[in-house]
Amino acid sequence: MDLEATKNLSESHTIGNYILKSKLGESSFSTVWKAENKITGGEVAVKQVYLSKLNKNLRNCLDCELNFLSSVNHPNIIRLLDVFEDDCCMFLVLEFCSGGNLASYLQQHGRVQEKIAKRFTQQMGDGLKILQSHHIIHRDLKPEV
Repeated sequence: MDLEATKNLSESHTIGNYILKSKLGESSFSTVWKAENKITGGEVAVKQVYLSKLNKNLRNCLDCELNFLSSVNHPNIIRLLDVFEDDCCMFLVLEFCSGGNLASYLQQHGRVQEKIAKRFTQQMGDGLKILQSHHIIHRDLKPEV
């Protein structure tokens, strides 16, 4: 399937074992689709990366993303379920999170109770520890007193 055909999909299309249902977001280098696994019927997110648009540095970043996601198993980090390629794209099949991200949650709900904010902060701290343990971030993020 060529690059322009997938960027302009307006109806369901099959890629591998996945039916692309709707576009969730896009950048210059990728498009993220809400999709359905044809075998299980489960919802997934499919990140379609346009390989021809990646320079060497961005390709290294993609490789780092794949290495990280394939090596981590944590409830606060999206799981990588599958990876495959065609002539022009790499497809990362990811766990679908229907709740969206923190920014969309805050935009939808506005100000949150202290108890909820504390839970979000704990989850972000857990995620930062995982990133540090995989040498993705190298700073001590403890606030100075």
